Amino acid sequence: MLQTFPVQDLRRISARLHDEFSGLSHRCVERCVSDAWNCAEHLGIEVTPPLVERVAREHLEAMVNSVPPSQVTRKAPRRSGTTLFTGHRTVPEPR
Repeated sequence: MLQTFPVQDLRRISARLHDEFSGLSHRCVERCVSDAWNCAEHLGIEVTPPLVERVAREHLEAMVNSVPPSQVTRKAPRRSGTTLFTGHRTVPEPR
């Protein structure tokens, strides 16, 4: 069954994330939030505003951090414990 999403929740999430990622257009942030909601819904996951905000934040952070250095206007702040993948793989020294 298709679940409709509460527009006021999406607007609040978009506003918070736009404040955090002000280097991106408001439309880009809104689209990311909407896509995160639709993706979770499509996968059959129980969609909640906190889940949508976390997924959208991860995607926006990846977008900001993937800009080539010559075009960087603002890097997203790195906060420990807030990303999906917080561990780092160590590369063994050559023998």
